[in-house]
Amino acid sequence: MSVNLTAAHDKKKTRHLGKYWSSIDFELKERVNPDDFKYAKMKPVIGSLEIGGRKFDMTFSELNQLMRTCSAAMDQADKAYRLGKWGVSRK
Repeated sequence: MSVNLTAAHDKKKTRHLGKYWSSIDFELKERVNPDDFKYAKMKPVIGSLEIGGRKFDMTFSELNQLMRTCSAAMDQADKAYRLGKWGVSRK
C-alpha cells in the first residue's frame, strides 16, 4: 500500500516543489508479525521509504527518528530565515 500515491503526481506541475518532492513515498509491508512489532528486540521492517528512485527498508523506530530529524531541520531552516541568516547572495 502506497502512502502518497506518487504515480498520480504530475511531475511537471510539481517540479517547483523540489527535485524529489514527487518521488517521496512509503510502501507499507503487507505482513508484519504482531508479536515482533511490539516485543521483539530487533524491530521488524514495516515498509520501504522511497526517495528519488531509491528504496530504504525502515522500522517503526527509524521512521520516528526520520520524522524528528526532518521536523528539527525545518525548524532550524525557518529560524534561520526569520533571523535573516539567509541573505541574498550578490556575486
